[in-house]
Amino acid sequence: MNWIETHFLDIGLSWSSSKALPYFLSILLGLILVFLIKKIRFNKNWIKWAISLFVLLLPFSVYFAFYPIYEGDFSNLGVIPNSKIKFPTQKALTVVVLPDCPYCHQAIPLIDKIKSRNPKMTINYWVVTSDSLPPKTGILSKISSDYQVCQRLDVVEISQLVLGTFPCFILSENNKAIKVWNNNQFGVRALDEMEGFFTRSLYY
Repeated sequence: MNWIETHFLDIGLSWSSSKALPYFLSILLGLILVFLIKKIRFNKNWIKWAISLFVLLLPFSVYFAFYPIYEGDFSNLGVIPNSKIKFPTQKALTVVVLPDCPYCHQAIPLIDKIKSRNPKMTINYWVVTSDSLPPKTGILSKISSDYQVCQRLDVVEISQLVLGTFPCFILSENNKAIKVWNNNQFGVRALDEMEGFFTRSLYY
């Protein structure tokens, strides 16, 4: 998320609102500019309309050029899993990662932002590998001490649960997985659903 969206998050707006609002504000700015231009007299009417159209589209186009909307930005296509893997008893968000996965590294700031907005939320990291991991190396050196981190050796079972995609984000309660998102499905609508899941928690 860019600094504008982050500002809206910091003042308490939802993930979806923080993502969409800058685009609406850019359109509003274009409309204001058109209103101001209409007060200017032009020799030919078509010039006035051409300039009005240009300034109407300009703010949105500039913002979109710097911060385009990608396919997964508003995604919420998580699946309800059928797995016997045991999860924590309390409501939790489990982030499933690989030690050297670049996308897993890139997701860390997002998880930190989620935690800053929801300090009481339980967030766990599962590092999936069949090899022993040296402490505080690779992705382990980047994960905050605010999260419980464990190595998962049941590689086949975990890979089946996340359908072979990493990172993966799993909501769970009462030792069972409730919903699973891969990295391309975990858009702002999914983030809002995830936060709502914890807000309704008896433990939150």
